[in-house]
Amino acid sequence: MNRLPRPIADLICLWRDLIHHPRQVLLNRAHRQWRAAGFIALIAVLVATGTPGFPPGSLAPALLIAGPSWVLDLAGTVAHGLWQSGRIWKGVECQCCGGDPDDGDDEPEPDDGDGGGGLARDIETWLRTQPAHTR
Repeated sequence: MNRLPRPIADLICLWRDLIHHPRQVLLNRAHRQWRAAGFIALIAVLVATGTPGFPPGSLAPALLIAGPSWVLDLAGTVAHGLWQSGRIWKGVECQCCGGDPDDGDDEPEPDDGDGGGGLARDIETWLRTQPAHTR
């Protein structure tokens, strides 16, 4: 897939992942930006306003191109809503909601500023001790 254009490679990976991991793909699709729906709506508006170059038949190719992605977005939104309410897939975690199993509680605590340590404090101290160069 290294020689394929990026959008085509992404589509191939999406459909491959949909076959292998349908639950995770559907949950992640709920967090998408609905580009397919926007594309279909744009073409529909151009057809409805009678813009030259957009006859009524141009909506069919738009639906063929963006329709499957739009249906996946809709299905993902419905599945995510059902998942959040606890009705389906109780053992599956949504990666976009921060419930990824790899996201344990082992994250470092942020520096408070009054703790006297941390990388930010070390950098600040180092910058203060550097001589100013004037030329």
